[in-house]
Amino acid sequence: MKPRKILKSKGIAINEPVLLIDKEEALERLMEAVGDFCPSLKIEKMSKNDLEILLDSLGETIINYHPENYHQERAALLRNNEMLKHYGLKDEDIKALDFT
Repeated sequence: MKPRKILKSKGIAINEPVLLIDKEEALERLMEAVGDFCPSLKIEKMSKNDLEILLDSLGETIINYHPENYHQERAALLRNNEMLKHYGLKDEDIKALDFT
């Protein structure tokens, strides 16, 4: 049976997104990871542009990493480590974030 047919037979809209979190939830998840792995990072001091880049990175990592142990959030923070150093991220924080 094809996915479309299964979804329609259950009355599930086929065009609705599966992954949908708002920016508040995304930032909350990132801040939890920051608290666990890099508490010196000052998210509240980030510029609007840099914060939007970080939030977009989280969206991209949700596709590539499993959700356990903040892997998605950690990947977004690691991806932007150079930018985040301007906001207090330290080399030891980067080591704590790295899960490879």
